[in-house]
Amino acid sequence: MENLEVNLSSLAVISRHVDKSHNQISQYLSKQIWSQQDRQSILECLAQLLLEKDYTLLIARHVRPLILDLLERNAERVQAGGQINHDLHERLCVALSRLLGISPDAQAFAARYFSSTPPVFQRLFFTSEQSSAVQYGPRRMKLRELMAATLRFLQSDCAKFRRLWDWSPCVSQLLTSDVMVRGTTAQCLALVCHMTDNQKAIFLRKVLTNDEILHMKMKALEESQQMESEKALVLTNKRSVMWHQEVAQKFTRGQVVSEDLSQNVVAVCGVVLPRMVPRKAGQVKPTNLVLVESTCQNLRRLALAVASHKPVLLEGPIGCGKTALVEFMAAITGHMKGADILKVQLGDQTDSKMLLGMYRCTDIPGKFLWQPGTLTQAVSKGLWILLEDIDHAPLDVISVLLPLMENKKLMIPGREDCIDVASGFQFFATRRMYCSGGNWHKPQNSHAALLDKYWTKLQMGNMTQVEMKKVLVHKYPMLTVVSDRLLDIYCQLTGERHSELDTNTMQTSTEQQDKPDDKITSLEGRALSMRDLLKWCERISENFDSSSSATAQRVFLEALDCFSAMLSLPASRLRMAEIIGSKLNISKEKAQHFCQLYQPSISLTELQAAVGRATLARRQAEAVQLTVQTSNQTFALTRPSAVLLEQLAVCVAKGEPVLLVGETGTGKTSTVQHLATVTGHKLRVVNMNQQSDTADLLGGSSNYTNRVTLDQHPEAIYADVIRGSVPYYFSHAVRLSCCFPVAWTS
Repeated sequence: MENLEVNLSSLAVISRHVDKSHNQISQYLSKQIWSQQDRQSILECLAQLLLEKDYTLLIARHVRPLILDLLERNAERVQAGGQINHDLHERLCVALSRLLGISPDAQAFAARYFSSTPPVFQRLFFTSEQSSAVQYGPRRMKLRELMAATLRFLQSDCAKFRRLWDWSPCVSQLLTSDVMVRGTTAQCLALVCHMTDNQKAIFLRKVLTNDEILHMKMKALEESQQMESEKALVLTNKRSVMWHQEVAQKFTRGQVVSEDLSQNVVAVCGVVLPRMVPRKAGQVKPTNLVLVESTCQNLRRLALAVASHKPVLLEGPIGCGKTALVEFMAAITGHMKGADILKVQLGDQTDSKMLLGMYRCTDIPGKFLWQPGTLTQAVSKGLWILLEDIDHAPLDVISVLLPLMENKKLMIPGREDCIDVASGFQFFATRRMYCSGGNWHKPQNSHAALLDKYWTKLQMGNMTQVEMKKVLVHKYPMLTVVSDRLLDIYCQLTGERHSELDTNTMQTSTEQQDKPDDKITSLEGRALSMRDLLKWCERISENFDSSSSATAQRVFLEALDCFSAMLSLPASRLRMAEIIGSKLNISKEKAQHFCQLYQPSISLTELQAAVGRATLARRQAEAVQLTVQTSNQTFALTRPSAVLLEQLAVCVAKGEPVLLVGETGTGKTSTVQHLATVTGHKLRVVNMNQQSDTADLLGGSSNYTNRVTLDQHPEAIYADVIRGSVPYYFSHAVRLSCCFPVAWTS
């Protein structure tokens, strides 16, 4: 549970500035303990004060992190009972317009709010009967205040609001006697009609006199100065909300917890964000991410970037949790479905058509439909999108992303479409950092460097050994006793990358220090990451018994598969096995035995197939059928093939993907086929090459030509050609050969 501590001095300042008739906060300041009902009442009082035009900026200045929650509470009151409360709606519109330049949450909230509510100047649409039926309170908004709020919304995002609202009723306000209404209405219509400065000046002179124009300019200057002063006060004001992760058993005066917030918002490490799906009672947060100290810091920085609606680039080494952090953020903000957050793995062969879209053929011959790509869908529908490994993107993909990040518009070549970014769109990308010479470096000569100035960069580092222990204990409680030894083995293999130094800084200019040779294991192959450690712990956590003598051998064999199976040189595998064995009290002779002489046993029963330490269930009917079909085939169980068979069986039992690397004829395919045979599984082999396409795996539309009509009567066609009726059959043949029927093949 997260605790949001509201600063008592801020509430006291608010209470002193508020009139006694509206001041309900003072009664709670004298209490020593706030109950849940008291905390809800305080937030409701702040939400009501936010709608008062005299206190809107005061509330925003002192409780700025809670502004989104207060706006959501007022939105619920406006739409309570399925009907619009027009009085509260107008007051909320005026308050919201004054927050556009102060709170980054106000702009996104306005886009969501006005998608289901009438415009600010709704009363201009009312007939006399409808206007008399609306019940306004004693603090009814004046029309000049509504038109001034409308002008602020247009100035913040003219392209969105000029299309969203019907501006025809505003034309009649150009003849009203109120100078402020006439002036603000004229400025609004000038923005809606895209008038130039010269056209706007001529238009205003037709509506207002010179003195009235000067008066309007003075009013606008005063308001702009007030907003600049308010921005400075907001920046210089002390943080009114603090966050800490510990669960408080007793809430004293001055504390508000995340459960007290509106169901449409969520607190992420002290940052209040909107939820796409309202929180339900008793709903718990996802627990797949362990919130250690560095993770909380990265999560808070990510939440701040999301709150500011800026594109985020997560940089860090392999396995530091870049993708997991974005997925966790998406889950707690309500983007739980796969369609709410789109993920694309970029590579050298990635085409911009995958992001923009392409035409696809239909069941009707000769007809094609436009199928938007992932990026087009995310921009147009306001979804979240994550591009993995942006540094591997080719130049044509970067050329698509460049105008999107610079102008917030997506250009689709060939269709003359320019799609504006919809509300709710959030852009994430990841980039790997590589360790070289003791420093972290980003890839050189990457086209993604063209986008560097547009990103909000979030640099992530490896966890410290203390944090990794917290993760292991949280995810695998049964390994608590041996967690220190497991981490000692992992850190010995990875070197000093998980030391107590500040790994979040990712400084690339620090000088490399001399380290003892026994602290670094320089082995060929890919770098080990946190994924390998978690996979190792996942394997050994099942039926783990620290008192058994066979446990050390099982842990050792799993470590060999997770940490040394990717090494191609036997000497490197032996060296790593000796390092692991020394930490598990396994002698060098025994480690050499498992690397050079160990051959797992294979036994088959009617229900199970035991391959070394792995046991797989057999499919009865399929196993018998496949055994009969392959009875004439032989598989030599040599030591390398038996070891490979055991490694494959363990991966199959755990549901892990496997990549077999080796020269031609070393038994990669045959070993997989033999394992499928003994377990009764049908295996489909697909030969990949340079010309392989995604349609080979996913399926696609294939064309075929029906030549029966042409081949059926060749003599008759020839006779007609001789008689001179060439054009008919020629055009008929062209139609038959061009209009291909389309069929789906999988």
